Parts: sequence; structure tokens; C-alpha cells
Amino acid sequence: MTDDRPTRDHEDPDDKVLTSVLGPQLVARLFGLLRATRTYDQTNQTVRDQLREAVTLIEDVMDDQVTLVAMGQCFYLNGARVRVEASKIPLFNALSEEFEQRRLGGVRFLEGVRIDELGTFIRLMVDHADAESGARLGETVAGAGVVHIVPITLDELETAQDAHVESGEDAGLDERSQARRSYRQALQGTKAAILRTARTGRPAIRRAKRVVQPIVDSAMKNDFSIVGMTAIKNHDEYTYAHSVNVSILSIAIGQTLGLPRGALANLGVGALLHDVGKTTIPVEVLAKPGRLSEEDWALMRRHPLEGAKVVTHMPGLSSQMLDVLGVCMYHHARRDGSGYPKIARTEPPPMARIAAIADCYDAMTTHRAYRSRPFTGYEALGTLLGEERGRFDSAVLWALVQTVGLYPAGTLMQTETGYLVLSLNNDRNDLRRPHCRVLAYPDGTHALDGQPVIWEPMPRHETVARVVSPEEFEVEIDRLLAA
Repeated sequence: MTDDRPTRDHEDPDDKVLTSVLGPQLVARLFGLLRATRTYDQTNQTVRDQLREAVTLIEDVMDDQVTLVAMGQCFYLNGARVRVEASKIPLFNALSEEFEQRRLGGVRFLEGVRIDELGTFIRLMVDHADAESGARLGETVAGAGVVHIVPITLDELETAQDAHVESGEDAGLDERSQARRSYRQALQGTKAAILRTARTGRPAIRRAKRVVQPIVDSAMKNDFSIVGMTAIKNHDEYTYAHSVNVSILSIAIGQTLGLPRGALANLGVGALLHDVGKTTIPVEVLAKPGRLSEEDWALMRRHPLEGAKVVTHMPGLSSQMLDVLGVCMYHHARRDGSGYPKIARTEPPPMARIAAIADCYDAMTTHRAYRSRPFTGYEALGTLLGEERGRFDSAVLWALVQTVGLYPAGTLMQTETGYLVLSLNNDRNDLRRPHCRVLAYPDGTHALDGQPVIWEPMPRHETVARVVSPEEFEVEIDRLLAA
């Protein structure tokens, strides 16, 4: 069977281990268990050893779940094709035939799978050796108390593939609709990654990379619609939205500065996990209303160090680990020597300098108990380019302006001809003319009812006369940005 899936120019080191090492081992171990269970009782020490090794492999691959799918003589582990050496082809074919005769498309392992569960599942697979009984395997497995292993029938697999084709993913959606969808998916994936990291004490790198990859793809295509989504601040779960925003802004800034795809991916993962050290801080401190005490601040200032500790639990010593560690450790360190933690070197590493700008910009535009309202993006940009300028890398500041524009998303503006408009997204070809939604016409009538009037970008005969403060025009900016 040929593989029509697109290949990536630069394969991630973790994916290479997954597809060329762990994947083949898991296929071999599952087939070996089927063969051994036909001959020996599961109290046999050899069988127990194989079960233990298989569970260890599953845990090594685990990212909330592990999905092994058979397609012809090919296997896919968590969506990545498992590589097979010539000597192992007969073994792959044999396991594929085991799946086929039961009309199985694959197996899903959930976090928490136990040795006894795997043993029960393998024994039931042996007992359900044809298509008719294979159709009942899922029900029988659940009835036997196996809750962390789920067989996937061929019919279920084919139905899921058909649904995927029919949905066409983002086909037919305009750029803003695609950006909204991508942002929601990033928010969900980030929440899962951070919660898993907090639970296990190890960074959920694979899940973080799945969040970051579509953002990197958009940046490489110079599609920055998703940057406008970072201006929406009405999220209930600020921690996860902030992490997503910092990752999106960092990737967009990095692309503007000319970083290659691999570096953008590392930067995005680091930015997504930049505050992971806060998972060690008591929730009563994180959620405390009002200003923090000195004791509270002492705890808060430790989160870069705690985040670096979490990152050191990544396996191996890769360039990705070093990049992520640098972002986590130094995103609050400033070029002028201020910030924390204090470092002997003259300045933070390059990726940390990018994440620092993104982090500060997003935090400034988010509500704080000690401010009556958050800064608008326009006000935050003015502060960073003004009184705060000496604390940040000037090249990164320039790239931030190129990313969010002169009038960042959420900025209210009045044009020379009298239109009141809301900035939705930057236009990279002309920073003076963002993409806008018309809120009011020159005669004073509102344009908030019916089909919205969108300028993509602001017409060339229009120019911004002034920026309007949110207090001057009563409008739900977050709702309009999300529409």
C-alpha cells in the first residue's frame, strides 16, 4: 500500500524516535503477545515479562492516549507512519492480518493502562479470532473490566475517515473563520498539555508540538489572521489563553525575524510552556485578587526556575530542550539587567527575548485588579516603544510592530472621512491600513446590525485621523473580534 500522506521537510527528533524505534517495538511486542498467549497461560513468566515490556512501551509513547492503526500492511502510531526494516516486514504483515481477520482497524490505549488489562485484552483478542466475533470484541472487552484499551473496528475507522473528508477541515472557511477554529483548537490542546505537565511533572512536548504546528504552518504561509485572535480577552481560563497568545505572537515575531521552521517550532513550544513553572505555585497566590505581598512575589519570581526544572525532565539533550529551557528560564529577564532571575550573562538567549516581548505585550492587554481596564493593544505598543524600550531587544520590538501593526487588533479608530472602525488584524503590506470592521458611518449611524461591513484592508483613500479610546464608544470589542 502506498502512503499518500504529505511528508515534512524537517522531521522532529521525537517523531523519529516514535516512528523508527518505539513504533516497531510496539508492533513486535503486540504480535509476540498474541502468539505467546495462544501457547502459554498468562501466569507464564515469559508472557508476564512481555506484558510488562509492552506497557512500558505504551507509557513511553503516551500523550493522553496512544492510537495504533493498521492500514494495509502499514501501521500508524499517533498519526505517524511506523517505519519498518526489511527483516521486520513479515512480522508487520502478520499483525496486520490478525487485525484484518477480526475486522479491526486499530487499538487505542488510554492513560493508566495496566498489565492485567493488557493481558485480558490480548486473551480476548485470541478468543475473538474472526470477523463475526471480532465485531463483539469491544463490548466483551468493556464487560471484562478493561477500561484503558479500546479496539477500533474497520467500520469505525472508515466512518471517521469519511467524516474527515466530508468536513474538509477548514475548506470553504474564510481566513477569520479558519483563525477562530485554529485558536479554539490551540486553546483546548494547550489546556490538555499544561494539565498533563502538572500531573506528571514532565513537559507534554508531543501535545505542545501538535498545538504549535498549525501556527507555524500559518506563519510560513504569511497568514497572520490568527494573530488577531490574541486580542480577545474574555476567556474564563486566562492561564491557557495567555499561553496560546504568547506562542502565537512569538512564532509570528520569529517568522518576521527570519527564523527557519525548526526554530519556529521550538520557539512556539517554549512560548506555550513558558509559564509551566506556575503549576508549582499555590492556587491561592495565583488567583489572589489585588496586589501580591512580598512573600507572594517571592513565590511568583521562582516560576522561571521551577519551569526550567520541569523542562530538564525531557528525555535526552536536544536542541529543542535547550531552546524550551531558555524560554522558560529567561522570559522575565531583561536586556538592561532588570527582571528575574538575575543572570550573570549580558543578555537572555534570543528565543527568550522574543517570548519576553510577547509575554509582556499580552499581559499588558489583560485585565489586572490594580487597573481599571487593561491597556489596549495600541496603548501597550506605545508603552513598549516608549518608556519600556530600553528593557527589550530593539530588533524584536521592530518585529512585534510588523506582527501586530501600528493599530493592533481591538483598536478603535476614526478615519479622516468620519468612519468609526475597529481593527481586526494587521496588513503586512501597509501597517497604516489594517483589516477593519466598520462600526459607524460618517453621518453617525451605527453599522452593528445585519451583515458586517469589513475592510480587507482599509481602502487606500482612507487614513486614520485618530485613535478612539474605549470609553468614547460603548461597544463589546471582544464580541466583535470573535464574530
